[in-house]
Amino acid sequence: MRASWVLQCLCFTFALASPHFWPRYGGRREVAVLDGEWLFGFNDSKGFDVLAPFNTQAPGLTPQGVQVPSSVDAAGPGILGRRGVAMYRTHFQQKGHARLQFMGCSFYCRVFVDGKEVGEHRAGGYVPWWLDLEPASATRELFVLADNRFNKTTAPLHTGGDFWHYGGLVRSVLLHDLPDSPQEPWVWRAHVLPREEMGIVDVNVILTSAFSGNITGTIVFDGFVKVTTFAAEAKAGKFRLTALKVPFARPWSLQTPHLHTLTVRTFGASVTERFGLRTWGVKDGRVTLNGEVVKLHGWNHHTQWVDTGASPTDEQLSVDMALLREGNANFVRGAHYPQDQRWLDRLDTAGFAMWEETLGPGVTVKDLQDSEHFMKYQLQQLEEMLEASMNHPSIMVWAWFNEGPSDQEAACPAYAACAQLAASRDSTRFLSWASNKKDKDKCLDHATAISFNSYPAWYSKPGDLHAPGVEWNKSAAWARAQQPQKPFFVSETGAGGIFEWKNKTDVFWSLKYQQEVIDADVDTALADDNVSGIVLWHFFDFKGNDDAQACGPCKYLPDVMPPTCGWYNMTGECEKRPGGLNHKGVVDAWRRKKPSFESVRVKYGRQLPAAQMVVV
Repeated sequence: MRASWVLQCLCFTFALASPHFWPRYGGRREVAVLDGEWLFGFNDSKGFDVLAPFNTQAPGLTPQGVQVPSSVDAAGPGILGRRGVAMYRTHFQQKGHARLQFMGCSFYCRVFVDGKEVGEHRAGGYVPWWLDLEPASATRELFVLADNRFNKTTAPLHTGGDFWHYGGLVRSVLLHDLPDSPQEPWVWRAHVLPREEMGIVDVNVILTSAFSGNITGTIVFDGFVKVTTFAAEAKAGKFRLTALKVPFARPWSLQTPHLHTLTVRTFGASVTERFGLRTWGVKDGRVTLNGEVVKLHGWNHHTQWVDTGASPTDEQLSVDMALLREGNANFVRGAHYPQDQRWLDRLDTAGFAMWEETLGPGVTVKDLQDSEHFMKYQLQQLEEMLEASMNHPSIMVWAWFNEGPSDQEAACPAYAACAQLAASRDSTRFLSWASNKKDKDKCLDHATAISFNSYPAWYSKPGDLHAPGVEWNKSAAWARAQQPQKPFFVSETGAGGIFEWKNKTDVFWSLKYQQEVIDADVDTALADDNVSGIVLWHFFDFKGNDDAQACGPCKYLPDVMPPTCGWYNMTGECEKRPGGLNHKGVVDAWRRKKPSFESVRVKYGRQLPAAQMVVV
């Protein structure tokens, strides 16, 4: 009994911090981070019905403690993480009206407060979402079920893909105070959309209630003393401020990523958003930033680590950012789900172009034609991603349906629906998807950027080091001819290389062959003016999907850290993902550099201004 009491005390007393990612809050508004030690239990029964009536007070549900956020199924390469239903319990202090915000609850999430169900979420485990609570002034119990089992009913957007889908409360949980009256709403978010004219912005304001009517408030840029009063008419909880002038405006660019802030206050409570002034465009089929043609180059990047899964620490995120900068990258594709806001904050500050996409690799035409279920939650996920990430100037592309069935006309209405939704919210960015259908893609009219995935000399024409040059020149020329007003991106390409396989010959899986293939990919993309950008697959070796763990881990050398493999099972199907890992990274799962990292670093560096290039 005493151990349980101590854990409950810890759960409550840790709910004191404020968010360490944007936006910021002030005035009457209080926001608490509920991260820390929670009570925890796990049900791994395949027959457990997560949708059935549930009693949160049943004995023995949460006998342990766990840190939130964390990934409940984090396990080493080659080892199946547990699948089932995680059960979380903590306590919080509510003071009137309140909103719970989950930055990531994976896959399916069901929420109870004081034993009463208050909401659920099926629109993907990596996107922020929220629910409002009935008013109360008391210490309350929060209980969460997080189901990380693949299930088309509860988790329709977890359609598979070549990576481990981590589960649990994988990102922070926040508690927001709300105003006492919905007729005196506070600002929930203020989305700042730069115009082409430098220093002029429009602001789309979302309120904490569906208030309609006249509303007044104040705005302040960059915390200056000057306060500007506004009056607007809200409709269903939204209003727009147009043609605002940012004082002392400075552009955000890859070389000089200047950032501004905007504070919007209503009824004594404020939200402060960080944003950048930049415009993406196209000139002669090439992408431009602030009117200047730019060449983009970098890597695909999962927000994952071996030990922490999809819940990396701040230190781990900073390690990846430092390595990307050392690699002279200026472009990151966030694979394959909405990104951690902490990661996007870092990309904004460092001056990277970013591609953010919804979860849902491996979708089928049947999925995309399911308007009552799959597409309902897909569009909800897209809406939630846009709401969370709109103010990040680094984001250049909104995307969806990685390697989806876009070679079939029947799939195109779903692509169009996503494009229409994104365009209605934001006209400042490109809309795309990573297509492996290439010139057979029938849905490209709904994209504003053309992006192809392919692995010449690896999956196609293995061993032919001329293949990357031939294929990428051909694809880029095709895109320029067929879609001349849209930039072309190489959204995935590369080759595998096992860190320990330091052969002098360039056999498959050797580091030498990996470097040769990647060199050919990069040289072609950088030299071809029809290619606006390339993101190699992948930055680091990462854990494959459930099937990829079937052959088990490698045999590790004793007493060697970081873990180093002495033998891999390369027989039959095991050769596809040796040791349970995708080995296409230029650094390994523990971030040790392969020869391809140095080679690409030098090539990318030649594209950068001398002041920006990292010299090692």
